[in-house]
Amino acid sequence: MNDVVIKALAYNKTVRIYATSTTNTLNAIGKRLSYYPSALDAMGRVLSMGAMMGAMLKREETITLKVEGDGPIGKIIVDSDAHGNIRGYCDNPHCHFEYNDFRLNAKETVGKTGFISVIKDLKLKEPFIGSTPIISGEIAEDFAYYFQVSEQVPSAVGLGVLVDPKNTALASGGFIIQVMPDTPDEVITKIEEKLKIIPSVSEMLSSGYTAKDIIYNIGDDIEILDEIKVKFSCNCSKERFAKGIISLGTDEIKEMIDENKTQEAICHFCGNKYYFTKNDLNALYDIAKEKKA
Repeated sequence: MNDVVIKALAYNKTVRIYATSTTNTLNAIGKRLSYYPSALDAMGRVLSMGAMMGAMLKREETITLKVEGDGPIGKIIVDSDAHGNIRGYCDNPHCHFEYNDFRLNAKETVGKTGFISVIKDLKLKEPFIGSTPIISGEIAEDFAYYFQVSEQVPSAVGLGVLVDPKNTALASGGFIIQVMPDTPDEVITKIEEKLKIIPSVSEMLSSGYTAKDIIYNIGDDIEILDEIKVKFSCNCSKERFAKGIISLGTDEIKEMIDENKTQEAICHFCGNKYYFTKNDLNALYDIAKEKKA
């Protein structure tokens, strides 16, 4: 089954609903860097948020989600765009926590204090940056709080990931429900009552629900607006790393040259490795020297 984001309207076009499945993309990330189960769970939740929030963008706009809690996974970063291209990484994929009933424990993995930040490149002079505190560490509640406080958009968020004993995601996905300013009170009440009785995202995914099934299970009078394929995509390259090395300045580049060995650069997102010989570094040093002058 392909990974997708579905965009829809519901309740006589007064409510926006986004739903996604990100299982294949999550496994592409997890296998590259050997994620442990609860780290894969946390990454999957942020990845699904990134896919859905990317679908809210226009054309060439991009978005970065950053979750920085005090848990052992460290920083989680997800980049996405309006076309379903997405990538993500965390500081420490080799951590794992469970509740007493063996469910994966996102709270201990992510941490209960810290911040989530949303950086939107809307192709204007300055990016939009919004930040709110982590209020639970469960990710879904934290982003619902972000929407309410930072963007003033009342939202309900559901996220879920299922991981097997071999550290492979069996299912990953979620939904976002956003009410518009003219949404009638009775519709809001109806949504609240429905959210009390529908299965959790994990339960729906384990029952074989697709992203579109989730939307139809949440809303009435559904109008599907778009279906966007989601795929892992990393835009790293040796040229990008070269620019990063130049930005370090002449002193640091000189130190690398003096080590008299090939330098290795590793992409956090995909694990690709790029190598810079002494000749490469000398060329970058000359460029950095010109910039400094």
